[in-house]
Amino acid sequence: MTKESCLESVLLSYKKYYDVSKNPCGTFCATAEFHSHEEQYFLTKSARIAEVDSNEYVYFALEEKLSLQKLKELSISAWADGLSKVKPFYGHKNSDISLIIIASSVEKNAAKGAKKIKLHKSYKLSFFGWSSFSLIVYDLSERKTWFNWHGRNLRSIFSKMPL
Repeated sequence: MTKESCLESVLLSYKKYYDVSKNPCGTFCATAEFHSHEEQYFLTKSARIAEVDSNEYVYFALEEKLSLQKLKELSISAWADGLSKVKPFYGHKNSDISLIIIASSVEKNAAKGAKKIKLHKSYKLSFFGWSSFSLIVYDLSERKTWFNWHGRNLRSIFSKMPL
C-alpha cells in the first residue's frame, strides 16, 4: 500500500460528514472541516434558550521519513492555522484541531515525541469554549500508529486499513 492510497482510504471515512479539500496549501495535502450549530427556542425564535457551536478542523500530511523536527513543524502549523479559523463567542462549545500524518517510515524519537505533544486552549475560562489538538502518526512500513492523548480516538480509522 502506498501513502497516496492510504490517504484516499482515510479521506473516504471523512467525506460523509466533513467538507474535504485536497491540496489546500503547500504544507498539507488535504484538509477537512466539520461545523455543527444548534439552537434551542422557547415557543418562538426570538426566545432563544441556548446556542451551541462546535467545529473540527482536520489536516492531512504525507511524509517519506518523519523526524521529530518535522513532526513539531507540522503540529505547530496545523495548530496555528486551526486557531486562526476559531471565532469564540458565548455559544461556542469547542473547535478541535486534528493532524493525521501518514509516513513511509517514522524515526524512533518522532514516535515517542508524538505522545508528548499537548496543545489546548480555553477561551475566557472555557465560558466561550475551548480548542484541543489531536495527533495520530501512521507508519506504513511497520503498520503502527502513534498518537497523543486526544488522538487515541482516531485509531479506529487505521485499525480497519487493508493490508
